[in-house]
Amino acid sequence: MRFEALLRAHGFMKVERPPEIWEADTEDVRFLPLLGEMIASGLSGGATLSELTLNVSNIVVGLDEGSDENERQYPFPGEYVAVTVCGDSDLGPDGVWHPGGSSAKGLLSRLDSRFVEAGVRYAYVRRMPPTGSITVFIPRLRQNCSPH
Repeated sequence: MRFEALLRAHGFMKVERPPEIWEADTEDVRFLPLLGEMIASGLSGGATLSELTLNVSNIVVGLDEGSDENERQYPFPGEYVAVTVCGDSDLGPDGVWHPGGSSAKGLLSRLDSRFVEAGVRYAYVRRMPPTGSITVFIPRLRQNCSPH
């Protein structure tokens, strides 16, 4: 999925982005329902649409120093496109979500099926009153290089 058109279409929000956004390994029909839920959560938590920020970032997660490659860490090392919705909104308690995890609560638990459908590999909610944010990590799409 490419984000350029999506960000232009959400110009009614504050938009933050790098000069070049990686393509994410998802499809718009799988991701847009999740984004809608993320925005709706910000609105229901008290923010107005024009006050919400939509941020898309390229993220590289490396292996933690001193950790064994076989140790579980979240998000797993790799390249991701991170999408964040934040604003003066109460999104509930801080927390993290990852596929197969059972400890997610609140908003993260409610969005579990949307995360799975969109191909999210990691998500979290953070509160720094009065600001709240929800961020999802989607793997970067890797283009197959084929010889001509």
